[in-house]
Amino acid sequence: MTDTHDRTLADTTLADADHGGLAALAAAATAHPLRAPVDRFLFLRHGRTMGNIARVFQHPDDPLAPEGFADADRAASILADGPFERIAASDMARAWLTAGRVGAASGRPVTAVAAMRERYFGRWIGTPSHALDWRADPPDGETLAQFVERVAGGFEAVLADARPVLVVAHGGVLRVLAGMLAVDLPLDLTANALPLAVARTASGWTITPHRG
Repeated sequence: MTDTHDRTLADTTLADADHGGLAALAAAATAHPLRAPVDRFLFLRHGRTMGNIARVFQHPDDPLAPEGFADADRAASILADGPFERIAASDMARAWLTAGRVGAASGRPVTAVAAMRERYFGRWIGTPSHALDWRADPPDGETLAQFVERVAGGFEAVLADARPVLVVAHGGVLRVLAGMLAVDLPLDLTANALPLAVARTASGWTITPHRG
């Protein structure tokens, strides 16, 4: 993967939020430490969408952009023989389509998990997202606490099944996971369609790129 490609993917993340907002998100998620009978699983953020590229808050049904299908296919090639038996995916179109590509390449079943959806941004949908502050409550949308509690419950449910799993979801969901695990999340790990290995070690959890 080239440096240019890394920058292109990183530019589509939710990491433009102010540090205070990110700290509040991490603190809220840290209050829900992960308790699960697994020591390792995989995570994949969906491929790029036109909303990612334009930096606007997205509708749940927004699909992948052409670039996003290419992202998904690239991730699928890495994950085709990956160490997982099942795929648990957000049922938002962009994550579901990404998971479908990985499922087709790997032959693993895909299950929809609504709790893994991105935060619902209500009346902010369609407006610029570059100034996102996670502490602010979008009109007619989810509060930060509601979002974190929903996603935390989703991870607990998905990981209660000890069979190896790949979770396909969203940038905000990944940030909640990092908070639940008390792991710092560098910007480069929030890129679209970057397969991640989540592992428990003697000193705590780690999140690192999965290279296949």
